[in-house]
This record gives sequence, structure tokens and C-alpha cells, in this order.
Amino acid sequence: MKTYAPNTSTEADYAAAIQVGAKRDADAEQARWTFMLTLFFRMVALLWIAEGLDQWRRILSPSEDFLGATAAVMAAVIFFAVMDLVAAVGLWMVAPWGGVVWLLTLIAQIFVSAMKPGFFTGGGLLMKGVDVALLTLYLFLSWRVNRANGETGPLDRLVDGALARVKGKGKPPPSDNEYSR
Repeated sequence: MKTYAPNTSTEADYAAAIQVGAKRDADAEQARWTFMLTLFFRMVALLWIAEGLDQWRRILSPSEDFLGATAAVMAAVIFFAVMDLVAAVGLWMVAPWGGVVWLLTLIAQIFVSAMKPGFFTGGGLLMKGVDVALLTLYLFLSWRVNRANGETGPLDRLVDGALARVKGKGKPPPSDNEYSR
């Protein structure tokens, strides 16, 4: 007859699964880039809360004629009123689904601001510029976090090769071009 030892896990083991930020035993670079990405998510969450509340203002304000708008505008306002706040909660919690919902609303904002520039407060050009800047910064920070965690890909090899050439540690590939002689 087999006997089983009681579970000796501590509460810290269970809490580690939902811990926000850098993982245990992370080196300084991992912790720094994870903190930067977490800070970015929190700042974007605050921005998305403001955007979501602005859409709710359009629905609830007596000065706005929400019911007199076209069906497409009404649907877009309701979509952004709900999804902006859902994305903000997910981003604040640094949940994977928050990033997915945020990217969905970000791409929808870019599309709507391109199709109807006056839809968002501040104008379509400003909204597209801010959204593209946020997307670029997110992609950069995600790449840096993955690189700090040791997850490398083709882009990393390309960057490493370019940095090696710039620092003089690597030689540029030989060229048959007559101008390089």
C-alpha cells in the first residue's frame, strides 16, 4: 500500500502564478524591461479609461444627439465605450487578454479615424499618430522583454549582426560591387 506525502507547497508558490512584474531570480535587464512594459501598460490603461469615458459621455450627455446619429456611428460609439474600458482593465492587470483586446481596439481606432476623421476628440490625424506611436512602442518593449528573457529570433540575429558591424567586431560581407573597392 502506497502512502502519499501531503502537499508541501507554500502559499508563495500559488501566488507566483498571478504575480505582476519580473519573475523570481530575474537578472537586472529582465527586471528593467519587464518593469518598462508593465509601466507602459499601466499608462496606456489610464489613457484607454479616458477614451472609454469619453465615449460614454457621448452616449449619456444631453448635449450630444446620440440617438440622432447614424447606425454606424452609434455602433462605433458603443463598441469603443465598452471595449476601451475592458482593454484598460486587462492592461492594468497586465493580463495577456488585455493586450489582445487593446490591440483590437487600437487597430479599430486607426481604421475608424482613417474612415471618419472627426469621430474622435482631437481629430483623426492626431488619433492615428498617437495610436501608431503606441503600437510602435509596444512592439519595441515586447521585443526587448523577450530578448532579455533569452528568447531570440531572426530579428535579434539581424540586430546583433548590425551592432557587431557598427562596433567593428564583425566585418561586412564581401561585395562584388565595384564601388566598394
